[in-house]
Amino acid sequence: MASSTARTQVEALVRWKNALSSHDSLDSWALNNLTDLCRWKGSISEINLSGEKLTGTLDQLDFDSFPNLTSLNLNNNNFSGSIPSTIGSLSKLNCLDISNNFLRGVIPPEIGNLRELRYISFYNNSLTGQVPSQISHLQKLWYLDIGLNYLKSPEWSKVSSFPLLTHFSFSLNPNLEFPDHNCPNLTYLDLSQTHLTGQIPESLFTNLGKLEYLNLTRNLFRGPLSSNLAKLSKLKDLRLANNNFSGSVPEVFGFMPNLQILELSHNSFGGKIPLSLGKLTNLRRLDLRLNYLNSTIPSELGLCTNLTYLDFSLNSLMGSLPLSLTNLTKLSWFDISDNNISGHITPYLISNWSQLTSLRV
Repeated sequence: MASSTARTQVEALVRWKNALSSHDSLDSWALNNLTDLCRWKGSISEINLSGEKLTGTLDQLDFDSFPNLTSLNLNNNNFSGSIPSTIGSLSKLNCLDISNNFLRGVIPPEIGNLRELRYISFYNNSLTGQVPSQISHLQKLWYLDIGLNYLKSPEWSKVSSFPLLTHFSFSLNPNLEFPDHNCPNLTYLDLSQTHLTGQIPESLFTNLGKLEYLNLTRNLFRGPLSSNLAKLSKLKDLRLANNNFSGSVPEVFGFMPNLQILELSHNSFGGKIPLSLGKLTNLRRLDLRLNYLNSTIPSELGLCTNLTYLDFSLNSLMGSLPLSLTNLTKLSWFDISDNNISGHITPYLISNWSQLTSLRV
């Protein structure tokens, strides 16, 4: 006879398959196809059905039958319905990926029982309600993506720190309050398109010194940028486009030497382009379009020799283009249209731009 654990697990999977309305890729899942079942000594530790075009719900999946499951990957299918509360019985689960489905309803608070979880992705579903504060029980998490849903912030006062979390995305949820918890090892933070308002909290600059990626695009932030941005000295990718930021573009960007991408477009920045941007020798993308900048283009930008994308369009920039820009030999995109630039683009200026694919003046 097969061990009760093995037979129970096989039968649970076959029952779930039979409850799905579309399961062509699982046609081999049948009890009469499972040879040597009597010799099974272990138990199922991983279920990976990513991209199998399965349609149905999770209701008929008997999670209790898989006490040793460490990874459940159902990414990129057509699952609908809710996340069953019984998922909380998977006490050994390390990885849970149910992204890119059509799941709805709330995240069950029983998710807090999965204390071995390192990786969670609920990205791109139709989940609603408040993220349960029990999620803070998951102290081993290093990756958390709950973007592109209809979720509300948890009660941050009930959420403790995530000491190991390095990747956090809450993007594309319409009802977010700025996270108020300590994640000292966070390197990736995406809060884009979440209707955040006011100014960027100073706690971000003081508590998240390891950040390498920060995306606050398409929110309702306003006011000047804090000089404390310079505390995020490890940032490589900073995206603040499509907000209501005003004031000048701060000189402190020159003290962020690791920056490779700087997107400040679609705001209300005025005044001059800071000379300190010339210190950003790792910069590959600089987007300042659609602001109120009214200075000349500083010759110091010619020191940013890794630039591939440079867009100053839809401002009020004046003067002629500095000849130092000829040093930008990696440029593929250059746009200074809709400004007050004088003079002509000389052949010398663009003679080294051999990789250019788009030039807009």
